[in-house]
Amino acid sequence: MNLGNLVRRVLPRSLLGKYIASFVAAVGVPLIGYTVADIWLASTEHRNALIQIQRANAENAAFRISQFIRDIEGQLRWMTHLSWEESDGKQQRIDALRLLRQVPAIVDLALMDEKGRERLFVSRVSLDRISTLADRSGEVAFRDATSMGVHYGIVYFQRDSEPFMTIALSGARRDSGIVMAEVNLKLARDIVSRIRVGREGQAYAIDRNGRLIVHPDASLVLRNTDLSATIRSIDADPGAALHRIDGLTGQPALLAQVMVPPLDWRVLVELPIAEANQPLWRALERSLAIALISLLVAVAIAVAFSWRMARPIRLLMTGAARIGAGHLDHRIMIDTSDEIAQLGRQFNTMTAELQGSYATLERKVAERTQELTEASSAKSRFLAAASHDLRQPLHALNLMVAQLRAETSPVERERLAHRIEQAVASINGLFDDLLDISRIDSGVVRAEISAFPIQAVLDRVETAFAAEAQAKGLRFSCRPSELWVRSDPVLLQRILGNLVGNALRYTRQGGVLVLCRRRGGTIRIEVWDTGIGIPQDKYREIFSEFYQLAPVGALRGEGLGLGLAIVTRLCQLLDHTIDVVSRVGRGSRFSVCVPAAMAEAGASSLAEAPEAWDDPLQGARILIVDNDADVLQGTAGLLGLWGSQTVTAQNRNQALERLGNVAPDLMIADVHLDEGEDGVQLVEALRERFMVAFPALIISGDVSKSTRERILAQGLPMLEKPVAPARLRAAATRLLRSATRPQASTSRGE
Repeated sequence: MNLGNLVRRVLPRSLLGKYIASFVAAVGVPLIGYTVADIWLASTEHRNALIQIQRANAENAAFRISQFIRDIEGQLRWMTHLSWEESDGKQQRIDALRLLRQVPAIVDLALMDEKGRERLFVSRVSLDRISTLADRSGEVAFRDATSMGVHYGIVYFQRDSEPFMTIALSGARRDSGIVMAEVNLKLARDIVSRIRVGREGQAYAIDRNGRLIVHPDASLVLRNTDLSATIRSIDADPGAALHRIDGLTGQPALLAQVMVPPLDWRVLVELPIAEANQPLWRALERSLAIALISLLVAVAIAVAFSWRMARPIRLLMTGAARIGAGHLDHRIMIDTSDEIAQLGRQFNTMTAELQGSYATLERKVAERTQELTEASSAKSRFLAAASHDLRQPLHALNLMVAQLRAETSPVERERLAHRIEQAVASINGLFDDLLDISRIDSGVVRAEISAFPIQAVLDRVETAFAAEAQAKGLRFSCRPSELWVRSDPVLLQRILGNLVGNALRYTRQGGVLVLCRRRGGTIRIEVWDTGIGIPQDKYREIFSEFYQLAPVGALRGEGLGLGLAIVTRLCQLLDHTIDVVSRVGRGSRFSVCVPAAMAEAGASSLAEAPEAWDDPLQGARILIVDNDADVLQGTAGLLGLWGSQTVTAQNRNQALERLGNVAPDLMIADVHLDEGEDGVQLVEALRERFMVAFPALIISGDVSKSTRERILAQGLPMLEKPVAPARLRAAATRLLRSATRPQASTSRGE
């Protein structure tokens, strides 16, 4: 039975009872506040003390372990001062034996020359070896010490009793070789074992992989205890001084950690939660007992003044309960003139407002549910159509490839090859739309604003779509204009291209017209068509993703319904406005408003043909690096048909071997290669190897923002897979020309 029920049963019907809550609150709130503050302060002080003690223990252990390793490193570095080419090895053996006497923790000591051949081996537990010249260059310790200067091996156990690790150092000079020592870590275990944390606390150390390596209980270490889950929990909250995690015993515990440089170990100090909180529970029990007694006294005093307040409170509570249960038409009727009556009237006002708001909310929820249902249905219809649109050309490709293998007529084989190209182009177009909208949404596409004549873009659009319009029997023209605009020419061309392509797709007779009009400080580019038209209630929906106005299947194989969605995003990126006006059965007009710009005197047109050069692909030596054998074969075969000499490789070693001592004229590489190799890094490595900044092209299917930014940071151009042969040839030609242009001008000057 809670306090409210007790009051309702005990209280007579008296108005004076309205002071109960105030009286109890006046006494109880400060009392509870004091109790909470006292508990909080005690908890804070106790926690701070725990943090200081546990961290001090962990830091002390970490410092002693780190100093132990540093001292051994300092002793080992004295062994790398002599060169093997200038010494007969006697002095090294004397120094090695002296080192074993001075550093008891070193069990085995091996000295190798710069080629990894063992020149000296001394040990406390096995026979010494002198100038065996055994090849140890393949050992991880030798490789790490050669490349990074120092190697710290993983911890292992000899005879299942004592922990050991390998430390290897390289000399200041290359001919000084490598010194490698096997170190007994029993001292580290002794350091950790001496740490005492409370009655049941313990300290231990783990390596970088989360494996228990030092613990007072050696059996836990020998069982190869894995604490990687504990490390993940600690790393999830790096700012915390203490971590509440299940300890080694499986009970909740408070953990403090300190890193041990340079080994990347962690020293953990663990204290069970029950032991840590025991002082707090005792303080809590005392405080709660005092607070409870005081509160009961306050309630007893308050009950004495409650005779006249029971009925209005009961009416108010009953009415509130009914309203809370959903009876919004209920009203609370209290026939007094005090504050409780005012509260009842406020409840009634609030209930009336809530009833109106609830009705409005139900209507909005129903409308939103209908919208989501329609959107889900539209997307489901699109996925069905898109699946068909993607499968159709793939199915056709399978049939045509089978037919091409069996066909012997050259004419028929040429016709099949042309149809295969069309099917591949259709698939590429579908995927390009999906990739484009993904790049725009992820922020990869950036606008490069400049002033240029709009006629340059119109000429390119007209050239791109003239053949398609002619094939459909439609009229298509771009009205000439001398106006200049301020925009990104490439993105603006994509906007107009999507609008014109959409117009041609939905136009069965008549034609498409593109023209420009000046409107104050802006230029309005209009695309008119005589197509099927757009209902006015669909103006907003046509700019959504995956929306196609025609019924599913009516325009099969002609897009995914992303063209206008891409237009909308590009207009937002460029800060251009777009609108549409249409009449069903008569046609549509799409308008894009672009800022006007002043014509620049002497500026060349973007449509001007580039300078004519000889084909640089003829005789060019091109290196192709890709881990896919089919891609290598296909790219090399295509470049060979264009007159280039190709060198193919799947990794760095093959590239160096097959290039010999001659740098390539151009390098084409994928980003992700086998065994963790990276195409961008390989470009830089080969440029340094040949000391020639030859041009390079990255071709990859990884279109993530991070990959793009990394490639652009290196100043390398990038094409996305799949790449059409025409785009590959254009990119290779441009790079070869840019590389040979300075030499050409120099020879003409001579």
